[in-house]
Amino acid sequence: MKSIITIDTGTTNTRTVLWQDGRKIEKDFESVGVRDTSITGDKKRLKEAVKKSIDVVLKAGNITDHAEVTVIASGMITSDLGLAEIPHLEVPVGAFELSSGMIKKSIPEVFDQPIWFIPGVKNIDKNILPENITDMDIMRGEEVEAIGAISQLEISGPAVLILPGSHTKIIKLDRKNRISGSITTMTGELMEFLTEKSILADSLDENFADFLDKDTLKLGAKTCVSNGITRTAFSVRLLDMYTDYSRNQRANYLLGSLLENDLMAIKSTDIFSIGPDDSFIILGNPILSQAFKVLVENDDFLQGRVITQEISDLAGIGAIETAKLRKEEEDKGNET
Repeated sequence: MKSIITIDTGTTNTRTVLWQDGRKIEKDFESVGVRDTSITGDKKRLKEAVKKSIDVVLKAGNITDHAEVTVIASGMITSDLGLAEIPHLEVPVGAFELSSGMIKKSIPEVFDQPIWFIPGVKNIDKNILPENITDMDIMRGEEVEAIGAISQLEISGPAVLILPGSHTKIIKLDRKNRISGSITTMTGELMEFLTEKSILADSLDENFADFLDKDTLKLGAKTCVSNGITRTAFSVRLLDMYTDYSRNQRANYLLGSLLENDLMAIKSTDIFSIGPDDSFIILGNPILSQAFKVLVENDDFLQGRVITQEISDLAGIGAIETAKLRKEEEDKGNET
């Protein structure tokens, strides 16, 4: 039986999944990413981690014939700090463009079979100046998550795909389900800092929201629009000192202000426009997804329907879909 291994490497972690007939057989998680390359100046630790991860899932799957295994890698593993630097593709980019851009490389110290690498995606970078730098954006990994989401949810563009995380990625899909542009924010990273390491840590007990409080969430968002993110963030401490708001309410207030900041970025960007037919697909952590949903539906400017979903191993699903298309195109070529 032919097997597929998908590797999703980010800044700090590597996730590896063994698949057979579309089913997940085994998963492995290594706390090693391209940040390790940046710190050490070489790729030795990353190579060792990827090799170990592949070995773990192969052993769990009782696979000894490596010739029957296809390995597909995406994410920061294709950056200059990864195992194989693959140039970004320029938008618009769909599944066909990604599949055509896949590169096969042999890295024997990692695996004894070639590894397929899927390129990242960037906005058009012509005439980029300091004055318009926010027109530029890059991604490595989220492009295959977008393909996975389209496949799993049968998305029909135009749509806006929101992937909350340490760096929240907001991706516009056009009517052909191609990535037509993206913007990135540091919402998750800022949330972590404010919650755990700032003057607000005591008011929040260094913890995020336990459950959604819609009214407080919307109040935080409204305050951010009128007072800005930094003033609103400090107000969390004032809520603790002068009101009977609970810790969870204060966390929701902060969450609402930060997510509203993202929605303001969506509405003000020149990279893409939001039309009345655009759906919003928000994937990931349930509380974050539901919070985004509440704020989008509360926004008079954003009128499209909102879908929230949590799909595990989305990058692996998208990588497999991309590779399938590559194989189909190659098979067609061989027939002619």
